Amino acid sequence: EVPGGMDYTANNYAATATDDDGSCDFDSDDDGVLDWNEVPGCTDSSSNNHNASATDDDGSCDYDLDDDGILDADEVAGCTNPPANNYDPDATDDDGSCDYDLDDDGINDEDEIPGCTDSNADNYDPEATDNDHSCEYFTTQGSILENYDSGQLSYDSAWSRLREVRECTEDDIEDVENSPCEIVEMGIGDASTFDPHDAYDSASGDVIENIFDTLFRYEGDVNGDVVIAPRLATGFTISTNDMAYTFNLRDDVHFSNGDLMTAEDVVYSWCRVISYGSPESHVGWILEQNIDCDSLEVVDDTTFTVTLFQPYAGFVSTIAYTVGAVVNKDLCESNNNSGDHCHEWMDEAPLGSGTGAYIVDAWIREDRIVLTPNWMYWEERAFNLNRITSSIVTESSTRLMAFDHSGSNGDPEYNYEADFGSINLEDLTEFCYIDHNGNGEFDEGEDDDLDDKPNVRGKDGYICTYRETYTTTLAAMNLEPKDGDGDYIINHDCDDDGSDDCNVMANSSVRLAISYAFDYETARTETYDNSLAAQYGPIPTGFLYDWTQYEAFTYDLTYSEEILEDAGFIRQYDCAELANNNTVVVDEEDRDGDECRLPQILRVMANEGNDYRIQMASQLQQSLGTIGVATDGDAKPWAEYLTMYYTSTFEIRFSGWAPDYLDPDNYWTPFAASHDAGGDAYGTNYHNSELDSLLVSARTETNDTARGQLYMAAFELWVQDPNMIIIGQYNGIGVKHDDV
Repeated sequence: EVPGGMDYTANNYAATATDDDGSCDFDSDDDGVLDWNEVPGCTDSSSNNHNASATDDDGSCDYDLDDDGILDADEVAGCTNPPANNYDPDATDDDGSCDYDLDDDGINDEDEIPGCTDSNADNYDPEATDNDHSCEYFTTQGSILENYDSGQLSYDSAWSRLREVRECTEDDIEDVENSPCEIVEMGIGDASTFDPHDAYDSASGDVIENIFDTLFRYEGDVNGDVVIAPRLATGFTISTNDMAYTFNLRDDVHFSNGDLMTAEDVVYSWCRVISYGSPESHVGWILEQNIDCDSLEVVDDTTFTVTLFQPYAGFVSTIAYTVGAVVNKDLCESNNNSGDHCHEWMDEAPLGSGTGAYIVDAWIREDRIVLTPNWMYWEERAFNLNRITSSIVTESSTRLMAFDHSGSNGDPEYNYEADFGSINLEDLTEFCYIDHNGNGEFDEGEDDDLDDKPNVRGKDGYICTYRETYTTTLAAMNLEPKDGDGDYIINHDCDDDGSDDCNVMANSSVRLAISYAFDYETARTETYDNSLAAQYGPIPTGFLYDWTQYEAFTYDLTYSEEILEDAGFIRQYDCAELANNNTVVVDEEDRDGDECRLPQILRVMANEGNDYRIQMASQLQQSLGTIGVATDGDAKPWAEYLTMYYTSTFEIRFSGWAPDYLDPDNYWTPFAASHDAGGDAYGTNYHNSELDSLLVSARTETNDTARGQLYMAAFELWVQDPNMIIIGQYNGIGVKHDDV
């Protein structure tokens, strides 16, 4: 017998055994669990896949849970995503700790918008979520002025910073020697004053418009029409009776010294015009015709009211003129030491006097005026010019040389002295031509005569432009002239009581005769080279109500002499004695026909530099001389010319008129209304009560037909009693450099 386990299911079954000896084993791993009761699986409780039910470890235990080839025991926990803020390059097992919101503002970094998040900064971005430290402060005009107003910036600091952000910095143009940020003009007359409330000459007005500002001004629109645009005002309302105006003002306007402009300044300024009375220029009539100081009332800092004497549709137009400029109330009052309403102080427009774009840097009288920017100026934009120089040059040839930039070969060379200048008509052919054949190029002979002015063109290097205007050329006749000592010249019996009580110029026949002694056609066609269109009365041709006038005056010396003769102004005075300021009547039997008709020499005024006025004055003097009227008058320097005007030491003064506002009343009233009726801008001392009544009625008449009839009646009166020679209106050519 062979003993052994004979059960073939036993782990130790012995196939050769013949005698079962009870040794059969049914627990091969000796774990106390019979093999048929074993449960295979991972029995290691530390493994990832431990099976608590398993009794027999089958080698399936897993020790790398994330299957990354690193046993769990060797894993390093942390953030394994490189874009995360807390990425750990040593980490092998991402533990979910990755951070994508670095500033903990609740916005993931990838959704952040970088920018300036400070609302007080100049470049604040309301959409920015992440401050990138790009915030800038005091770099814009608005922020600088805002911080100045809040007291965070001093005036000097604000002025300096504003200059940095507003100064013209245009690079020099290649091959151009002049500075594009500076400009030089050469004119023929100096300003009389920079006080806007006693200035009526264009030389003063051109400067005043840059130093001071008005509530409204005239501007051109896209159609080329003239419109009234708001400036210091934002708007206004009118009462139902058309007499009370309520104006609203900007709240961000500073005078050049930093003072904030308010309604108090506006009311004070307009009242100053009326109370001061513009003794030199008489410009105050523009406001005086409608208001007095009692008409003005401040409502608050940005609101005031004006109540007119009567309805006047042109009121807003009147305040757009420089007489409506706003001055600094506090500075004016503190400099009113001489009781002249601060005129002496205002005369040269010192810093702080105005709110305009420029300040006076220098004024050397009769030489030059220099303007530089008012960096506190309210309009929000940079300056195009850092310096404006206006040189007074009376000699036309000097102005021509300074303006011309033609090289030796005829090509333009940009090294000229003057950007603009008063160029005489006869010199325009140097720069302009008429494109007769329409080829757009200058051909020989096309500059012989600038006859077809609307089709003018500029030669190489220049721009020539035809301009039609409502600017009037005239000669004013003074009815109450004074001598050099300031005394009235009394030499005529106006009331026929047997004693002299007026000046001979007060006699309408004298003024009629003078009107017929002027050669209108020659002045328009030859003196002005067809640049002066006919104008027959105060209203320009092509203007409203020009149909109320007709050609009343022509050049007729025979008729002129008849008027004087019929009025009793015979040849009786010793002309030589008149020159000695002696009025000597020649005995009738000793008269030879060369005697003078008037008891004085008429002083005929024109200003140096204006060759056209000089030529016209010469023609009139020659014509009057032939009919026995003695005259005197050489061209005067601008300052002397203005002084004679202001002191009334003239009889006839050649001048011009650019409208203050676009209404017929702005011609009729300053030309022919008396001072009492708000007129007499030229100091003629003219007073026709019947004419005054008609003009005052026309001023307020709203019916077109009725207003026209009033102007017709006024014209019929005026042509019998004129105080001016209306010569024509300027339609001419302007020229400038093509790089300006």
